[in-house]
Amino acid sequence: MPEAAPAIDRNSLARAFAELGLGEPVDLTLLEGGSATSYRVSRRNADEIVLKIYSDRRGDSSGKEAFAASLLAKLGVPITRVMARDESLSRLPFRYAVSNYLPGVRVAVFRDAPDAADLYRDMGGLLRRLHGVSLPAFGAFNADGIVDPMAVHSAYIVRLWTTVLERFRHFGAAPDLADRLDQIVTQNLGLVVHTSGPVFAHDDFQPNNLLAERSADGRLRLTGLIDFGNARAADATFDLAKALFCCEHEAPGSTRAILEGYGPIDHPDPQRALWLYTLIHRVVMWYWLRHVGVIADGEPHPLIADLHAMAEEKTV
Repeated sequence: MPEAAPAIDRNSLARAFAELGLGEPVDLTLLEGGSATSYRVSRRNADEIVLKIYSDRRGDSSGKEAFAASLLAKLGVPITRVMARDESLSRLPFRYAVSNYLPGVRVAVFRDAPDAADLYRDMGGLLRRLHGVSLPAFGAFNADGIVDPMAVHSAYIVRLWTTVLERFRHFGAAPDLADRLDQIVTQNLGLVVHTSGPVFAHDDFQPNNLLAERSADGRLRLTGLIDFGNARAADATFDLAKALFCCEHEAPGSTRAILEGYGPIDHPDPQRALWLYTLIHRVVMWYWLRHVGVIADGEPHPLIADLHAMAEEKTV
């Protein structure tokens, strides 16, 4: 959920752009979508660009996004590419990055279009391409590369789950539910042994972070992928599970088309693996929403209901 848009002094912005060699800004338009406040900036005698503002509370990093985007530079897909960034607070009273402007609107806008499935298939194909970018180890990104890299996927998942479960408990999850979920993950660690290796994982691949428009012949087409704030090196099936989880929330019924576009899943038991990884992603989503204040202390939430239902399933 984006932060409230900060006030921007136009004179200070103009000075900052001049110092960074970005030309003269003449107009700002607040953009929807993404996890941070972003503006489309019109410039005098130059192409439009995007100003993205990072919040200290969320711990966002322009350097992390720049590194993630650099990994896709040769992939030939329309993505956000960082042109300049400044975390010094010396030019403007916030950290920010400036990137290219991508045309189109959020894919979520086309949710009720009769041909929306075409976009979801294309999303699946694009996600497959992202997963074709191999990386040397598993781990989160920062401005310089992979943080605390791990070579063995099962060890990476155990470390991740240990942290996730600790935060789940910290933010008030019922102890019996936390214990049951821990038991499920522990009993099914055999599913995480198989991996095709660390790949580029967007980790927030959903209709608010992809752009689309109708072409001249009226067909829907993807025009861009934005917001690399969650990007990391992960297993492809793990990231696919996150994408399906998020997309199904934003666009119910999209799973089938996304999987059609994605193609074969490299896992001997893909459905069980997706189920287990979805459980982990649900736990992460709940504690993050608690952390940022979207879910109040003690407030019932569908994510908890879903986790209770998963804990009662007998298939895993």
